Amino acid sequence: MIMRIVGIGVLIVLCAAFIPSAPAAAEELFREKLRNDVGIELLGKAALYCFYYQYMPNRMLGLEAGFGVLGGGSGDDNATIAFFPLGVKLYLIPKNGSLYLTGGVTIVTAGTDTGPFDESTTYGYAGPGFEFRAESGFIFRGTAYGLFSGDGFFIWPGLTIGYAF
Repeated sequence: MIMRIVGIGVLIVLCAAFIPSAPAAAEELFREKLRNDVGIELLGKAALYCFYYQYMPNRMLGLEAGFGVLGGGSGDDNATIAFFPLGVKLYLIPKNGSLYLTGGVTIVTAGTDTGPFDESTTYGYAGPGFEFRAESGFIFRGTAYGLFSGDGFFIWPGLTIGYAF
């Protein structure tokens, strides 16, 4: 039931994104001008944090790669888990504040034999979000991720602060 409601909601947002709007001659789309951005995402697709880079080949599509690492221990008892998220963003509104859909895969490599990541694995992610991109280059994003692997999934938020250039 919930999946049907989410599916209908996504369909409505997608249809609304393609309704033509009056051209805004005075408003410059900063995603066209500032095509690269870097920053940090807290929580999100790499569990606790990740540093990321995004490139925009056009004004409605973003390609993203990131890196996050967790580690600790002492002596021979060290544990390291690295996250490498790779994904895409589809912006739904041609404005500087826009809803988007994102999806991709996170590659996890583990240098430990305990915990939930005791070996290398991957999991997928997908979800809706909102981005504000300012003329100064400041970026803020909020995303509601669905992290999924095998037959289960987990809802997890992500907050991003970045700089576009």
